[in-house]
Amino acid sequence: MSSEIPAESAFQAVADRVWRAVAEPETVNIGLVAGDDGALLIDTGSSPEQGVRLRTMAESVAGVPLVAVFVTHDHYDHVGGLPAFADLPSYGHEDVPGVSEPFALVRVVDLGSRRVELAHFGAAHTSSDAVAILPDADVVFTGDLLESLQPPQFGADSSLNGWLIALDSILSLLNQQTILLPGHGEPFERDYAFDQRMRLAALLGNLEYLRQRHIPIEDAPEAVEWPFDKATIAALLPLAYAQQKQRR
Repeated sequence: MSSEIPAESAFQAVADRVWRAVAEPETVNIGLVAGDDGALLIDTGSSPEQGVRLRTMAESVAGVPLVAVFVTHDHYDHVGGLPAFADLPSYGHEDVPGVSEPFALVRVVDLGSRRVELAHFGAAHTSSDAVAILPDADVVFTGDLLESLQPPQFGADSSLNGWLIALDSILSLLNQQTILLPGHGEPFERDYAFDQRMRLAALLGNLEYLRQRHIPIEDAPEAVEWPFDKATIAALLPLAYAQQKQRR
């Protein structure tokens, strides 16, 4: 039986000298940002082989040399292609293994007439989430802190309270024209980001309601009206209840 070969879409422009490609099999947004002197790739795909293909595509589109890469967090579909860029500076939060330019809070990449600001707002979707901010183009690459293809994905290293803080930090950067590029899915504007923040706040409110009333986990799915689908909530509840026990 033949296995499906991961593929990548062509880079499409989303703003002045800013492009997006989509890498399968996880439908990850790959960003490309060019300045006068060089270009930055944002996320690297799921494998070294995919990283090689993305690098070739990016270099043919940017019009300037690829001088660095940035990974938004440490999940395989975002960092798997890093070996294809071993000769370039790679930026990411210090919890991302394998990056050559780790940072704790902020870092700036100068591409020549364009600065890309990289920022970590604390543990959220993972401990290593960071965003890329392009002030001159009014674009923010959010990684998986925001999604439009699917609901937020919660895992063992997610911090629910931290996620809300991170979203508030992102929202403080936006105006009505800002384009947000999520980790997965179509670009969107500020109102959609506010809606996702509102849903996350409602989720945390529900969890606090359950905690105060000592509602057991098996009764939680039907105890309140949830802001996300049943599958997302079913995956989230064990994490949420475990984090509540840790805080006691």
